[in-house]
Amino acid sequence: MLTDLKPSEIENAFQPAKEIDDATKFSGRKEAFENSFFGLMSNGSNLAIVGNRGIGKTSLARQIQTLALGNNELADRLNIGGGHSFDFLVAYYACGSGTETVEEMLARVLASEHGLGSWLYYLPKTTKMMNALSPKLAIKLFGSGGEIGGNSGAETVNERIVVPTTMQGVFENVAQDILDSGMTNDGLLVIIDEFDQIENPSGFASFLKALATNVPKVKFCLVGVAKDIQDLMKEHESADRLFAGSVISLKPMERAELLEIISVAERAVHNKIRFTDAAKSKMVSLAAGHPYLIHLVGKFAFRDAFRNGLTSIDVADIDRVIRSIAENESDPVLEGRYRKAVASSRQREIVLKALVQHQDDKGEIWTTNAYRTALEQGVDNASQYVGQLVTKEFGAELEKVRERYYRFKDSLFAAYVDARPLMREL
Repeated sequence: MLTDLKPSEIENAFQPAKEIDDATKFSGRKEAFENSFFGLMSNGSNLAIVGNRGIGKTSLARQIQTLALGNNELADRLNIGGGHSFDFLVAYYACGSGTETVEEMLARVLASEHGLGSWLYYLPKTTKMMNALSPKLAIKLFGSGGEIGGNSGAETVNERIVVPTTMQGVFENVAQDILDSGMTNDGLLVIIDEFDQIENPSGFASFLKALATNVPKVKFCLVGVAKDIQDLMKEHESADRLFAGSVISLKPMERAELLEIISVAERAVHNKIRFTDAAKSKMVSLAAGHPYLIHLVGKFAFRDAFRNGLTSIDVADIDRVIRSIAENESDPVLEGRYRKAVASSRQREIVLKALVQHQDDKGEIWTTNAYRTALEQGVDNASQYVGQLVTKEFGAELEKVRERYYRFKDSLFAAYVDARPLMREL
């Protein structure tokens, strides 16, 4: 009986709006998780998780955080590590579009609650150093009028301290003080999510090199949309050596991994709502390796089934849900990009979908084939619309690779284009 199910169980079986931080719900990615395990164990090496949007980077980062804190639940389930437990202190910070420089990012890691902010109040040397910072650095850290209070409970320190003059120096001193306190056996792990959002990441490679020499038990784990570590850091020199053997490049998920996500969600509702095999195949096909789309469609399919008293979800239900997601703008970002690219033109929409259908295994599109498909649907000037789709006016979702070859900049958007039904109103 569906009446036995709690609405919260239905709503949280799939999680498109939130990364998977629960080890019991984490699906697939065994090789990536194993590489992360050895990356944590490797002396002197930082970690990086790179890949396209919607591919599961942040969920993996959350599992690395849990592993580093000593929770072996996922490692044991995947039979990785032979029972070895880590003892890191972990700081986690997600950059936003407003993060302009490495200095600004470090300031936010130092001051934020989920970063190192809480430790600033309990380490005597750090408290003394912070109170001695120049007004310029103090404002960057705490804002105007912000400071470390005197009632923190920290004991008085009489020894002389070196007061750093840069944010990099402040971070280095705080990290060293944390390590000297003996609160962690393995060191400090700093996870920076959405590193690609930093407008100007120059200087970060040099900072990591200095940190490796001065405070060797500090590791960074960078997470971001990129092809490789050089693309992520925008610096080629030394990038490979700083992340030697610990760059985890997430590829599209395999069919079995995507099916595992669905099975985990079915178990979360006690198998009282199930997808037919055909419906599962439909979801896996439209997701094109992106777990986000499985979660998005699955969430609304479960909600629809619960509302209508259905215990089985079939292909027709998936088709109805996909149209509903598009027309209700359930993902306003992807749908907004779709509508900007189409811009009220059925012809442009046909060309957009024709391009998606002719991607090769590298994501490249030979326009000759796409033009033929568009022509079969009544568009005889497809090249004109392709020329528009590379411009900012129409979202610049497409980029030219070489003569007669294009590709979508974002594979998640390409998958959404392929899955979305044609707009009714055109």
